[in-house]
Amino acid sequence: MSKHRTAAPLALVSAMLLSGWTAFHLELQASHPAADAVLEEAPTEIWLHFSVVPDMERTSFSVRGPAGAVKLGDIVVGDEPQIVKAVVEGEMPAGAYTLSWVGAPPDDHTVRGRFAFSIQETVPTSR
Repeated sequence: MSKHRTAAPLALVSAMLLSGWTAFHLELQASHPAADAVLEEAPTEIWLHFSVVPDMERTSFSVRGPAGAVKLGDIVVGDEPQIVKAVVEGEMPAGAYTLSWVGAPPDDHTVRGRFAFSIQETVPTSR
């Protein structure tokens, strides 16, 4: 059999296996705040939107800023099952923040990530 005749079926099987794997692989698709966002005011809620429904027992996130760890409420399922969210209970003064997250879909490995965002200092307007 020629190389071309064996390459096509092998490529098809590889594509099928990879597409099956990515269907269950957890990835961060969106968030609030977004990565690298510069906010005018502190958020009242943080949410993460994943590519698949996460296992809530193995999914969490935390936020650190200029004053240390930001106090968050319980992490709960959002408006859609792929969204996890928490209310911000602590102060978030102006400065740079890092959001670190851990997540996993049921029956798959844990994925970790982090990104930065910032809150700009408000400048009072003169009258």
